[in-house]
Amino acid sequence: MSRNSTPKKKIPESETAESAELATAFALASDGELYFTFESAPPPGRAVFVGYALRSDEVRRFGIGGLLLWALVQPLALGSDGCIYVREGFIDAEGRDVFRGFAATSEEATRAAEEIHRVASNVTVEVFARKRAAVA
Repeated sequence: MSRNSTPKKKIPESETAESAELATAFALASDGELYFTFESAPPPGRAVFVGYALRSDEVRRFGIGGLLLWALVQPLALGSDGCIYVREGFIDAEGRDVFRGFAATSEEATRAAEEIHRVASNVTVEVFARKRAAVA
């Protein structure tokens, strides 16, 4: 299973990207935007990011420097599933996980950051509690 709890679908050869199921709840792109997934249509007037995940061998081949350079040329996005998504049209889409999201407003991004911080803090507390219990 993938790194997050949401099952992913590969894009079948017979389907287009338009019919692919979303795999990621959000992605932070190198253009500074936070994008949330959408299932039917994005809110009117919002920027949209459609990207396809790099495979692990590609990430290793590009390395950190190559990915940072690529992100200067055109937006890459780090999905909440840990995948790096390349904007549609820059890599072959077939067989890759897809992310389609709309840009968050400032208020939505702030609220999301607060929620992520709260969840991360709770996870940290739980991990350390279990570690202490295992040692005792």
